[in-house]
Amino acid sequence: MSVLRQHPFWGAFALLLFAGLLSLLWPLPDTIAPDARRTSLDVTARSQALLRSVHPQGRSQPVSVERLPSSVVDALLAIEDRRFYAHPGVDPVALARALWSNLRQGRIVSGGSTVTMQVAEELRGNPPPTFGNKLAEMHLALRLELRRSKQEILSLWLNRVSFGNRAHGVEAAAQLYFGKPARDLTPAQAATLVGLPRAPSRYDPFRHPDRAERRQHRVLRAMEHAGFLPPDERKRLAAVPIDVQAPDPVVRAPHLTRWVLRHRRPESRALAEIRTTIDPALQKTVANLVEAHVQTFRQETLTNAAAVVLDNRSGAIQAYVGSADFWDKRHGGRNDGVRMLRQPGSALKPFTYAHALASRRYTPASLLADIELNVPEASGAFTPENYDETYHGPTPLRQALASSFNVPAVRLAREFGAAALLETLHRFGFDALDRAPSYYGVGLTLGNGEVQPIELARAYAGLARGGTLPPVHAVRWARTVEGDTLHPDVPAPRQTGRSPAVAFLITDILDDPAARTPGFGRGGPLEFSFPVAVKTGTSKDYRDSWTVGYTPRHTVAVWAGNFDGAPMDRMSGIAGAAPLFHSIMRTLGSGGDFERPSGLTPARVCPASGKRLGAHCPAPHRELFLSGTVPTDTCTVHRVVAIDQRTGRRAAPGTASRHVQQKRYAVYPERYHAWMREHDLPLPPTAPRTASPTPTAAAGSLQVTDRLRIRDPADGALFYVDPVLRDRYQRLSLKGMAPDAFRDVHWVVDGTRHASGAGRAMWQLQPGTHRIELRARHEGQAVRSPAVQIRVVAATSPPNRSTVSEK
Repeated sequence: MSVLRQHPFWGAFALLLFAGLLSLLWPLPDTIAPDARRTSLDVTARSQALLRSVHPQGRSQPVSVERLPSSVVDALLAIEDRRFYAHPGVDPVALARALWSNLRQGRIVSGGSTVTMQVAEELRGNPPPTFGNKLAEMHLALRLELRRSKQEILSLWLNRVSFGNRAHGVEAAAQLYFGKPARDLTPAQAATLVGLPRAPSRYDPFRHPDRAERRQHRVLRAMEHAGFLPPDERKRLAAVPIDVQAPDPVVRAPHLTRWVLRHRRPESRALAEIRTTIDPALQKTVANLVEAHVQTFRQETLTNAAAVVLDNRSGAIQAYVGSADFWDKRHGGRNDGVRMLRQPGSALKPFTYAHALASRRYTPASLLADIELNVPEASGAFTPENYDETYHGPTPLRQALASSFNVPAVRLAREFGAAALLETLHRFGFDALDRAPSYYGVGLTLGNGEVQPIELARAYAGLARGGTLPPVHAVRWARTVEGDTLHPDVPAPRQTGRSPAVAFLITDILDDPAARTPGFGRGGPLEFSFPVAVKTGTSKDYRDSWTVGYTPRHTVAVWAGNFDGAPMDRMSGIAGAAPLFHSIMRTLGSGGDFERPSGLTPARVCPASGKRLGAHCPAPHRELFLSGTVPTDTCTVHRVVAIDQRTGRRAAPGTASRHVQQKRYAVYPERYHAWMREHDLPLPPTAPRTASPTPTAAAGSLQVTDRLRIRDPADGALFYVDPVLRDRYQRLSLKGMAPDAFRDVHWVVDGTRHASGAGRAMWQLQPGTHRIELRARHEGQAVRSPAVQIRVVAATSPPNRSTVSEK
C-alpha cells in the first residue's frame, strides 16, 4: 500500500487494469440470443401455395458450422483471420500491421479486425468506425472469447453477418445467390460468399459481377497462401464463372401481395404467414390472359390491362391482376390497375336506371326519348351523342340500357338530378366520387367521375346479390411466429337501398342479347352459352375501355388502356376490354341461372308504347314489372287509317269502299315526328282538304326569340333544282333547336305551316325566294325564330353535285 502511495501512477494503472479485467465478466448482449434472429413472412394463396415471401428484417436461416463444407471456414479464415485459433479475440499482430498500413497510406485502409471483432461489431449494430467504437468492439470480442468456444464464434459470424441484399448468414446467402443450401456450396461459391461481407454493396454479384469476381479471386489467392488450396486447384477454381441466379421474382399476384403487405393491420407480434383468398390456378390463368390480350392489341396502341374476379357469395378476391407485366417499367407495369382512379364511361349507367326503376315512375317497358338534346350545365352546355352517332327515337328503357344509348341516360339524369344520382352511386360503394354533385353534373351517368375498378366490381357484385354489397376482402387469416391465428376484421355486407326486385330487373336487362342487339349486334364477346349480365364502358377519347359483368357466382371487372392516359386507336369497351372479359368468364364457367325474387309481375305489352296491347298492336312483348307498376293504359301508337287509294290521302266519309284501304301506322307523339321523317317512317296523311289551307298567324304579329334557332339552312343560302334528279332527291333538310318547355314547335315556310318538331324536317325544293321560320308557343304566347331567307334557282344544266348549295 505504501508502494502505491509512493507511486500514484502505478496505483491508478493497477486499478484501471483490475477494473478492465473485471469488466470482461459483464454479461453478453441480448442480441446474441437465438430468438433475436430474423424471420420471413410468407403470403400464401387459399390453397397454401406460396405467392410471395418477404423478409421485413432481412433473410436469415441459421445453420450449424458442422454441416458446412470445410471450404467455407477455410475461405473465411484465409481472408479475414488466419490467426483465429491463436489470439484471444484481439490480434495484436494484425492491429500493428493495420496501423503501419494506415500510416503509410495516410488514410484508413485496414482495421485489423478479427473474426471475433467482426461478430462484436455486428452485435453492436454496426456503428461508425470511430476510435471509441473500435475499443468497444475489442472489449466485446474479449468477452465473447471468454464465454464462447471458437466454433460458436464461427457460427455467430456465419449466421449473422450481412452478405448484402438483406441476406444475413451464409445459409440465406447461399439460397439467395446460388439457389442451394450452404452445405452444397462448391469451394468457388464459398469463396464468392465469404468475400461479400467486407463491402456487400460494392461486391454485389447481381449489380457488379466483375467486382464480385475480382473479390472471389482475392479470396482464392488468400486460401492458397494459407495452405488451404494448392496452386493448380486455385487456378482451376478461378477459371469457373460465378453463376448466380436471378433475384427472387414475385411468384404470383404481385400487385395484390404488395397491397396486402402495405395495408396489413399493425400487429404487436411478428407474423409468419398471411393467408389470402386468391385461387392460384385462376390467378395464373387470368394473368396469362391479360398478358396475351395486351400483346394481341399492341397495334391499337393498347399497352396495359387489369382484371379482378370476386366471389359474389363471400366477397373474396379470387384473382387480382394489376397490369400485363409487373416488371415492365416502360409501360408502368408496377402501377396497380385494380385500384387506380379512371373514368368508367357507360359502366355507371346501370345505377342511373336502377334509381329510375326504384322511383316506380319508370318500368323496363317505358319509352325514353332518344332524340337530340341540349343540356345546359354550369360548366357549359353540351349535346350528348350516341356511340353510333345516330338517334333512335322512342326507345324502351330495356333497350336503352342494354344497348348503352347515351341520350336516354342523360335525360333520366336530368330528371332526377345529379345529387340523387351521386347518392345512389355512394350507396353502391363508389367512395372515390367525393366531389359535390355540381362538379359532375348529369354527365356523371356517362362516367365523367373517376372510380376504381375494384369499386366497379363490388358494385356489380351488389347487383348480383340482389342489392347488397359483398364484404370485399383479400385476407382469410394471419399466423404469428408463435403459431397463433389472427382473423381480420371483414366488413359486414352493405345495403344499397335498392330492392332485390330492382336489382334483378337490371340483371335481366344486362343479360338480354335481344335488347343489346341495336347497340352491339349479335354473336360478339358479350354473348355466352350461360347467363351473364354484362356492361361495357368507354371514357372520353378512348382513354379507358371497360367491361364489367357477373354470373350468380362470380363478378369480373376488366380495364384496358394506357397508364399514362394516352388515347387508344378507337378501342371502345366492346373492342378493348370485352374480349378479355369473355375469356375470363368462359374460364370461370356457368354460375347457374339468376334467381327471380318476389315482387315482380310479368305482363304482355306493346313494345312500341310500353302499354297494354291495343286492338292494332302487331307483336306483343313479354316484360317484367315491379309489382304495382304494370301499365293500365292501352297503346295508342298503332292506328289503322282509311286511305283513299286514288289520292293517297285519308278517305273522306263518302269515299266508295272499293277505293278505301285500311293501313296501319305507328304514330308517336309529336316530339318524335321530325325523327320519323328523317328515318322515312310514314305518318298518316292529313284529312282531305275541303278548302284552301289557312295560313298561320302573320309573322309580324309574333314575338321573335333567340331561344328558337334555325341551324340549317343558313340565311342567304342559294340552292339549285337539278333538272335530271328525281324530286325525292331534291329535298332540303330543315334543322332547328327549341327548348323542351316550348310547345307546338313547327316549321313555317312562306307563311304556311309545314311540319312539326324542331329536330329535322324535309322540304321539297321549289324555284323562287323563300322565307323559313321556326314557331312555337311558350307560356301561352306565340313566338318565332329569326327568319331565314333562301333562294332556289332552276338550273338549265346540272350543277356540280358535290356542292348542291352555296352558303
